[in-house]
Amino acid sequence: MGEKTNKMTVFLVSEDAKDVDNIIEPGVQEIKIDGIGNFFSADSSVYQPDWVEDFFGDHIGDKFRIRTASSRGLLLVPIEDGSAKRFFAVSFGHGRHYLREGVIDDRFGLKVVLNTVERNSLRSIDKTALGSLPKQSREQMSGEGEFANFGVDIEQDLVNSVTGRSKDKRLGNVITGKDALSLSAKVDLSNIKEFLPFLLDRFNSKDYEAEFDWIDQIKDVRNAKLAAKLDAWLLVTLRSTDHSKVWMAPPAVLDWVDVRGFTYSSAKKATMFEDMMLADLLVQFHGHEISLEGLRAKRVFLRSAKSDAVSASWGAYRCLYAEAEIDGTTYILNNGRWYEIAKGFAAQVLKEFKAFPAATINLPNYNHANEGAYNLAVPAVLDGSVCLDEQLISHGGGRSKIEFCDIKTGGGELVHVKHYGGSAQLSHLFNQGVVSAELYLQDPEFRAKLNNILPEAHKLADPSAKPNPADHEVVFAIISQSKNALEIPFFSKVSLRNARRRLMAYGYKVSVAKIGHAA
Repeated sequence: MGEKTNKMTVFLVSEDAKDVDNIIEPGVQEIKIDGIGNFFSADSSVYQPDWVEDFFGDHIGDKFRIRTASSRGLLLVPIEDGSAKRFFAVSFGHGRHYLREGVIDDRFGLKVVLNTVERNSLRSIDKTALGSLPKQSREQMSGEGEFANFGVDIEQDLVNSVTGRSKDKRLGNVITGKDALSLSAKVDLSNIKEFLPFLLDRFNSKDYEAEFDWIDQIKDVRNAKLAAKLDAWLLVTLRSTDHSKVWMAPPAVLDWVDVRGFTYSSAKKATMFEDMMLADLLVQFHGHEISLEGLRAKRVFLRSAKSDAVSASWGAYRCLYAEAEIDGTTYILNNGRWYEIAKGFAAQVLKEFKAFPAATINLPNYNHANEGAYNLAVPAVLDGSVCLDEQLISHGGGRSKIEFCDIKTGGGELVHVKHYGGSAQLSHLFNQGVVSAELYLQDPEFRAKLNNILPEAHKLADPSAKPNPADHEVVFAIISQSKNALEIPFFSKVSLRNARRRLMAYGYKVSVAKIGHAA
């Protein structure tokens, strides 16, 4: 064992990288360390930092010798793994930049940590919430806790990094895992060849499945080669005539009252499209071959109904949603990123979506200027219904404003209407339905405020009395121009499933409706 504790960052090289030339960027200086491996580095540059002159001008001059240096090193160590050979890369300073793109196992550190920490000994996590707009966050605790203490949604959050206390003191005390494993341990050149096989054993272990098996449900595709393979599938699909697994949607939550339409040029007289449809995007290539560069360069512009000006724009690639099955594995393109979905999880979500109850109320087709105009028109054709769109109820802290529903029917349906959109748009819709239904059932003060805006025919006889949720059905109605059966992004399917579970636990019925466009 090494005598001193050293801080290290360790990467595991992918199995398909068989030799040094496939792993290390060209032109890097190296020396061979007999019995260990190869060390890569370069002479460090010593220089005056920019801020000395940029901020202070000539007021400091050479009165102080202020210098900084960049240093980097990378130790590449081969390890026997049965009949195969694996490489570890131990990085010092900025040494990881000597590694070629896409040559590391991007879950090595995460799996080592999950295989080596106690369930309730976590200190910090980095996660990405995928149920709405992808939102990255770091959650830290002053003490130790488990995933539930960090507010992790195991079906909609992607855990990127975990810090926790190691059960095995060979790894030191606190370890952090993402693509790399970061640790402080009594390891140096004298025992590195014995230490790395132990890390490989920790990586290959299935111990994590006892407490953290859900971590494999969603994986961020960070391997450049796999991402390129998926993008190649996307291009082949877009160039074909079968687009059933690819569609478009705005990648942000929109106020559809202020949506006039979408254009593919910022020019004032550009052709306006009412909705974001894949067929309209493909026409913009004017017969030229669709390319990845073209999809990223082509922009989709949102036109404001109030000013006719461009109010937002996105790269077309970011507006694409796709579900690919390659070599038996499901991959999802969502908001410009690819994700790998575990087989069992993907199959269960799809099965539940296909079996989701369809609403029985007869909602009219959409042929209106916006959602608000549609909702106002529904009571004229749906007897006994009332429009509550934009009837906001101030309730709770922070001046929260709650919309009970868009349309309330005489039969007890609480209808929430939204234009079809990406995961962010639809997850927002489903969350609205859950929040308002929970308040309606649990909060008499909310019911009293609701009663103030209800017309006589719909008023509650006694707002203080708890309603029977079985008398109500929460209907999520999605306006879609597509003539096919309703299809929504994978993470929206997950959000819808979770919303239904919560509402059914209270006793509500839940259904979904597709509102088509009038011919």
